[in-house]
Amino acid sequence: KLVLLKESFSYLTEQLTENDVISIVTYSGREAVELDGCAGSDTEQILRCINRLSANGSTNGQAGLSMAYQIAEKHFIQGGNNRIILASDGDLNVGITSDAALEQYVSEMRGEGVYLSVLGFGTGNYRDSKMETIADNGNGVYYYIDSIREAQKVFGKDLLATLYTVAEDVKL
Repeated sequence: KLVLLKESFSYLTEQLTENDVISIVTYSGREAVELDGCAGSDTEQILRCINRLSANGSTNGQAGLSMAYQIAEKHFIQGGNNRIILASDGDLNVGITSDAALEQYVSEMRGEGVYLSVLGFGTGNYRDSKMETIADNGNGVYYYIDSIREAQKVFGKDLLATLYTVAEDVKL
């Protein structure tokens, strides 16, 4: 899962410009800000951070989201595309874990002008419904990435749909 995530976000990094501001928050074993407000054009620094990522311990998705919302607020760009991209296998096993509680938390946070899109990675213990619930209630999109080809589609051909909101609170 992590190898595919790193490859996917490396591909996304190639699409960034000097107008983008990127932060990376991890929530595997502990919550931490790994990259704080880096220019999108600083590809080398972003890739170094991505390549250092590791997975270990429990997964407190709510704590990671809380930290991500704080960082998004810190770097908020008025009139900009302020978005959190949550990458997970959906096995949020510490903190808020129920779909209903996550839905309530994300619904409360979406009023802050920060959108939440979700990328699902993995198989086996993958929690598809949890990821869809988070995306739907964060006014974002949800994609399941099972190959680098799908990542290239999401961060290439579908990039505008992935990152830019054209309508709020629309569910199909």
